[in-house]
Amino acid sequence: MKISIIYASQTGNTEAAAEYIQDGILAKYPFIQVKLMNIREQEEDLDFIAGSDAVIFGTPVYFTSLSWELKKWFDSSFKIDLRGKLGAAFVTARSPLGGTDTAIMEIARYMMLKGMLVCSGTGQGSAHNFQIGAVALAGNMEQSAEDFESMGEYIAQTAVKLFGK
Repeated sequence: MKISIIYASQTGNTEAAAEYIQDGILAKYPFIQVKLMNIREQEEDLDFIAGSDAVIFGTPVYFTSLSWELKKWFDSSFKIDLRGKLGAAFVTARSPLGGTDTAIMEIARYMMLKGMLVCSGTGQGSAHNFQIGAVALAGNMEQSAEDFESMGEYIAQTAVKLFGK
């Protein structure tokens, strides 16, 4: 089983969040192959993405939306068939009032347009602080580590349940 984590990171916050998600996946499911891909650094591995059962997308929030790099990736990702893959979203922002929900919903819209199965979050119990996607504020990345690790574990658990590999 493979999971791709595709993100844009300028200051390192979104990259740190992606690493926490990867840690959450591998802590419970060490047999899953996980690949982090920073699209700002042209790190996409199209073959790995195509072979992935789940793809998790992350972005910093810019003007209440996703980064231009991730938007461009979605707009030009016609080379990769994402239909039927599990998808999830996470964002980092400077403020909780800066459009984190709209940025996540924008990513969810792209995932649905690509035919992905959108996994919105656990929504179970008080330990999980995300519903539609995980959010971290710049300067508080370490405080959000548990949420991102939990998200990674949940996405992996759901992928294993759905795809049984």
